[in-house]
Amino acid sequence: MKASKRIKNNEWCQYCLKRRVNKGYSQCLFCQRKMTKEAIDYDKVGKADGYAAAQIEMLTLGTNRADDIEKQRLLKVPEISKSKYHLGFQEGKNKYEDDYSMNAAFGFDL
Repeated sequence: MKASKRIKNNEWCQYCLKRRVNKGYSQCLFCQRKMTKEAIDYDKVGKADGYAAAQIEMLTLGTNRADDIEKQRLLKVPEISKSKYHLGFQEGKNKYEDDYSMNAAFGFDL
């Protein structure tokens, strides 16, 4: 089975995607990670973090860079999910910038 089909499939370890796990297992026998009941969607987490980081950067007038915040958060993301998190983070930053420019265009208080 391809790795892309293993993502979000409870029968496969969501950290390494190399070992099939049954409901009775408490940890993956390949990577030794403890099994969780739900998989973390790093794309959604990245979008939320990117939106918040862009907002922080705007409010602090650039003293807290969104890229620095992303680097700090990436340390906690598993290696296999870093690209998904990064893409989600960029989408979140872009969404905030779009929201900000739309509010400015229509004269809403910023």
